[in-house]
Amino acid sequence: MRKNILADSQISCTGCGACVASCHKKAITLSINEEGFYAPVVDGNLCVDCGACQKVCYRFIAFTNHTCEMRDKTVYGVYSSNQVIQHTTTSGGCAYELSLWGIDHGYKIMGVIYDYEKDQAKTVLISQQKDLELLKGSKYIQSDTSEAFALLLEEAKKDQSQKYICIGTPCQIFGLRQLIRRHHLANELILVDLFCHGVPSYNVWKPYISQKRRELGKLNQVQFRHKGNGWHQYTIRLLGEKGIYSEFAYKDMFYRYFFDNVALNTSCFTCALRKEYVASDLRLGDFLGGAYEQREDGVSAALVATDKGDWLLKELAKEKRIIIDREWLSTDCLKAQSTCDYLNLYLRDKVIMKLRDGEDLGNVQHFYFRYLPFKNRLRSYFKRLVTFLPPSMLMIIRRFYRAFFS
Repeated sequence: MRKNILADSQISCTGCGACVASCHKKAITLSINEEGFYAPVVDGNLCVDCGACQKVCYRFIAFTNHTCEMRDKTVYGVYSSNQVIQHTTTSGGCAYELSLWGIDHGYKIMGVIYDYEKDQAKTVLISQQKDLELLKGSKYIQSDTSEAFALLLEEAKKDQSQKYICIGTPCQIFGLRQLIRRHHLANELILVDLFCHGVPSYNVWKPYISQKRRELGKLNQVQFRHKGNGWHQYTIRLLGEKGIYSEFAYKDMFYRYFFDNVALNTSCFTCALRKEYVASDLRLGDFLGGAYEQREDGVSAALVATDKGDWLLKELAKEKRIIIDREWLSTDCLKAQSTCDYLNLYLRDKVIMKLRDGEDLGNVQHFYFRYLPFKNRLRSYFKRLVTFLPPSMLMIIRRFYRAFFS
């Protein structure tokens, strides 16, 4: 039986990249597979079957021994005390503020940038405040962590005084925590993950963004979440040399695939780290739902998982970088997050196969839409319809929508 990362498991690979950094023989690389997701590739000539990669992998670890349950934790509604930061970030600006705080206090920041040459997301280490703008805003595609994880391990071993704040998806942070544990790092590390919906295939993003490049020319800015139409209205905005594309999520091709859950990674469908458990010190995201219905400037949900996470949040408030609005029960936040299993994996596999074969995005969308449950199709029509209404009516519509679909 193989002891490397390609061994059989009942759990699907998340593409977190921890296995790459764990391999002292450099036998593992991370690349985008035919389904459009990052996955490990093992060089059989270099692999010695030592099993180190399995010891940091979500698929082979009793992960409940290294996590805690979200439902038992406290959630705060928080937002930046700087209105410019709050306006230009995805939710309330908490992640950006803690990154600024980190730079000011000697931490390096691990976060995600958008690579405009490759049209891919990449996890990087940042040490200067001027580079933090690259991390601003959510990236709704899977990032390559392999270089950043390896660099952090290398640096941390050489300098145990160097401190780090690491931000990523739940599976990425889980993998990083296992690397830290396996390598016995003594550095101060603060781990922050995000409320996650799942990651869509690059076989959707690549043809989508290629089409936009043909229309807009060279892209200077990709904003997956633009607040120009208000915080509650998901809007994608692309700035190109020939013009600007701005569209509501439910009228945009990429976001339709994303929210219809037909092109996500297999592991995302039943991911326990997305639904129930947290391996970080702090989990951040949008505080959606009824709690902040009347706010259009954005409020972050900060779920405190450890004493370190609680300390960090209080330090940010003490330095007046964030405003903690109030404390909430976890259920007040989690009911508006993606915390249930996604259904229809069979349809997902059909869609992925068609995308892999290069079929047109629009044609594939017409194919899968008619197989979605009636409730899902009705919801999609409904959300597209309300984008034509004035903001004053949207609050009433959202309340009705939550009462009907929740």
